[in-house]
Amino acid sequence: MLRTKPGRSAIAAAVALVLCATGSPAQAQNDDLFDMSLEELVNLSVTSVSRKSEPLADTTSAVFVITREDIERQGIRSIPDALRLAPGLSVLQIDANKWAIGARGESGRFANKLLVLMDGRTLYTPSFSGVFWDVQSTLIEEIERIEVIRGPGATVWGSNATNGVINIITRQPDADAGTSILAGIDPEGSSFAAGQYSGAMGGSGAYRVFAKYHSANANRFVDGGEAFDDWDLWRGGVRAQWRNDRDEWSGSVEGYGGDMGESDVLFVPAPPYFSIAPNDASVSGGFATLRWNRARDGGTSSAADLIIDYTDRDAALYSETRTTLSFDGRHQWSRGAHEFIAGGQVRKNYYDFKNSARVSFVEDFMNIDEDLLVAVFLQDEITLKPDAVSLTLGVKLERNEFSPRSVEFMPTARLLWKPADDMSLWAGAARAVRTPSFADQGTESLDVLPARPPLTGPNPFPIPLRTASISNPDFESEVLAAYEAGLRGRFSDTMSYDVSVYVFDYENLRTFAGGDTVCQPSGVSVLVNPLCILSSTSATTEVQFTNEASSRTWGGEVQVDWLPMEALRVIAHASFAKQDLGRGLSGSAVPFQYPEWQAQLRAEYRYGPKLSLAAAFRYVDEIEVQDIDDYWQGNVNLRWQPTENWVLYLGVRNLFDDATLEYTSELFESLPTEIERSAYLNLRYDF
Repeated sequence: MLRTKPGRSAIAAAVALVLCATGSPAQAQNDDLFDMSLEELVNLSVTSVSRKSEPLADTTSAVFVITREDIERQGIRSIPDALRLAPGLSVLQIDANKWAIGARGESGRFANKLLVLMDGRTLYTPSFSGVFWDVQSTLIEEIERIEVIRGPGATVWGSNATNGVINIITRQPDADAGTSILAGIDPEGSSFAAGQYSGAMGGSGAYRVFAKYHSANANRFVDGGEAFDDWDLWRGGVRAQWRNDRDEWSGSVEGYGGDMGESDVLFVPAPPYFSIAPNDASVSGGFATLRWNRARDGGTSSAADLIIDYTDRDAALYSETRTTLSFDGRHQWSRGAHEFIAGGQVRKNYYDFKNSARVSFVEDFMNIDEDLLVAVFLQDEITLKPDAVSLTLGVKLERNEFSPRSVEFMPTARLLWKPADDMSLWAGAARAVRTPSFADQGTESLDVLPARPPLTGPNPFPIPLRTASISNPDFESEVLAAYEAGLRGRFSDTMSYDVSVYVFDYENLRTFAGGDTVCQPSGVSVLVNPLCILSSTSATTEVQFTNEASSRTWGGEVQVDWLPMEALRVIAHASFAKQDLGRGLSGSAVPFQYPEWQAQLRAEYRYGPKLSLAAAFRYVDEIEVQDIDDYWQGNVNLRWQPTENWVLYLGVRNLFDDATLEYTSELFESLPTEIERSAYLNLRYDF
């Protein structure tokens, strides 16, 4: 269980309460979280599917929207915990500051087929095409909704939008006026304090500033020892917007910094052939965005985004400093039965890498300090029968400096049929790619598996055998051919449903090809001089990334949303993902690192205008290759608003078990830790 840093929780709460006491109430915030009808819930507007606003019921993808009200009712304080509410996602916590998040058959700390964005700004790290979730920690009250697309979104979002897209959309600065002070404590290990202030700028502008600090102490390993994964992080930012008769401008600046505790696994030549060393990863970064939108008569509109993003991570695994400049523009117009949207993107990355004992960059890539991506897309939504049948055709062309192909080609075709006002059927086919990264083409990683003891199993040598992965400069893009279909609608005015099925065929998947075995520390090949084993402390088997694998993943998701009474909402969903091995994957540890079955039941009840209770219970199937058993988890949150200004949240996480092992990082850079039961008290004061 998380252990509290002495005095820190109490200090954070005391500071927040003192700030609260000095404020005078200006405006009551009395959110009615149960006002939306089922029809309104089904027809929430989403923008991530086609990069234009459209009702969820009219989308031709498997989409789930996590609303601000969902997050607040459940007492959620982090983005990964919010993502647990969505069907079809695998959200598994590794330790106090690391998560493995994937979609439809993929998971892992370094999962690389799920594109994550915040307000359209990509959050993935080009060095491995994945996301460091520990620094995606914007204040949860800043989030308006999270749109989760299960399935490819490459035609509008580009490469790496393979298995899914997550777009975190923040609130407009003029959404609320006033000040909020927040604080929270977990008696067993974490605390936070935060504040927001919103105001007007003249008659056509608004701004909001926020600041947040969060800390937590270390978890414990499965064997009971301390895991050293304590962490602390601060974050702050400002958002602003301006409007006139034709244009809307918005901008934001945000920064963060802190330390993420790590338990670095180091090889030693004696049993158990590894040791644990505490280490702190220093993280910092920030971004600035400027956005412009113009709506014209006849449904024509234009938009452009300019983004500057900076990140600096100094960790035991590897260190990276990166600056990203990005420009994105798009234009939407109609001609008869056709509704077009076209756009383009230019993105430039500037890098500075540092080698570590575990990860090193080959010489050719060590000298690469920048890369360029250029992309264009066109999508046409064709109305075949008004309010009944439409066909969407689209294509994206992308050029980046890692893909051996001159241009990546990502087309899609999607059909929507609405046989009744309260029912829609959709089907789609798409091609998506996961482009190579530095990790694929230019890095060497040592001890990607635990060292094998002498004279055991696949190790015939009298010394321990280590494993190193060797990059491949000719590594190509992984390719997905996706086929999907879905049905959504309403059984009645109080119950809706959403069903989706899919088949994903992968080609050119990353796998490993066996290579040489060398003695350490001499580096002499065993094939050249077998006797080098006698004078060595260990041997290392080298395996190289290749594109020799293929596989098929198939499955589906089902969701039911029920409003049996005005004050009660019940949501149930289940998902299944099955991976069938193709060529090149047999015997590999790559497959089956994703729970095949997942299910969730949520209930949210309002008892009068001041009190509400929410509970979420989820089932996660076993992960056999990691020796992780299936489990149930339960979270309960009580929300009480005793006055117009005060809101109190009291809850318990991991209700059913003292501790749960959810996931083990795939690179063996840290040992498994258990996520233990915790209770919390959070307070919010609005004035």
